[in-house]
Amino acid sequence: IKEHSAQAVAALKKAGVRRTVMLTGDRKAVGEAVAEKLGLDEVCTELLPADKVEKVEELLKSEGEGRKLAFVGDGINDAPVLAGADVGAAMGSGADAAIEAADVVFMTSKMDAIPQALAIARFATRISWQNVIFALAVKIFVMILGLAGFASMWMAVFADTGVAMLCVLNSIRILYKKS
Repeated sequence: IKEHSAQAVAALKKAGVRRTVMLTGDRKAVGEAVAEKLGLDEVCTELLPADKVEKVEELLKSEGEGRKLAFVGDGINDAPVLAGADVGAAMGSGADAAIEAADVVFMTSKMDAIPQALAIARFATRISWQNVIFALAVKIFVMILGLAGFASMWMAVFADTGVAMLCVLNSIRILYKKS
C-alpha cells in the first residue's frame, strides 16, 4: 500500500466521490485486506486484464446518466481499462503502455495527487464559468448601450479586449490554488 493512500481515498470521499472500487488481480484475502485498510467501498479480486475491462463496462452502465467513472492505474495490465474509462489516469512511474493509454498522467506516484487534481479541476471549472458569465454580461451591456446610442468606441474596445484581459488575469488564480 502506497503511503498516504488511505488519506487520498478519504479526501476523495470528502470531495464528493460517491463510490470507490478497487480492481485487482490479487487473491481475495489480500484484496479485501487492502480495501479495508484504505476504506474502499468495494473490491473485485482475482481479475485478469480482460476481466477488469468487463468490470469497468459494468460499472459504467451501473453508474447512470451524468456520472463519470475514473480509473487510476500504473501497470501494463491496466492499459485497456485506462482507455475504456471516462477518465483514465496513470501514475507517472507506471508502465509505458498505461501512460500511453491514459487521459491524464500524474508525474508522481503519490496517491494524494488524485484528490488534489480533482480540486484543481473543479476550481478551474468555476473560474471558467465566472469568465464566461462576466464576458457575456459586459458585452451584452455594451451592446445595449450601443443600440441606445450611448456606447463609444472605447467602450466596445474594453468590452472586447479589456474583458479578455480581465478573464486571463482571473484565470491566473488557478496557478495559485492551494490544495
